[in-house]
Amino acid sequence: MNILENAVDCIKTQGKNYEKYSNEWNVMQQLIDIITAQPESAEIVLQDLNVKEMQVPALVKKITSKRIANPVEVMNAICDFYSIPKPSELPPEVWRMNSTSPAPAKSTEEQGFINLMDLL
Repeated sequence: MNILENAVDCIKTQGKNYEKYSNEWNVMQQLIDIITAQPESAEIVLQDLNVKEMQVPALVKKITSKRIANPVEVMNAICDFYSIPKPSELPPEVWRMNSTSPAPAKSTEEQGFINLMDLL
């Protein structure tokens, strides 16, 4: 298992009690999206996850207590929390792809519809 997979497993374990699609779950998922898009950040996050004050519940509490709703602001707050580089744009949502590595999007002919998120 590589560092990215270890980090994702650790994040999911620490956030296993979050209800799917809740604010807490969304913050956890965005952390996974960020480290998947920037695998070089996974090692830093993985090391931090061993420190109680840096674990997923602490991150989630910090983000949700500030009531940050804008996904870019949440991404920036997550990156500040773990002192990792901020992506120039929101990374793709890994959980929608049901994998830890982003897969190429299917063409609109294969999907039969246009995903509006692809246009952003």
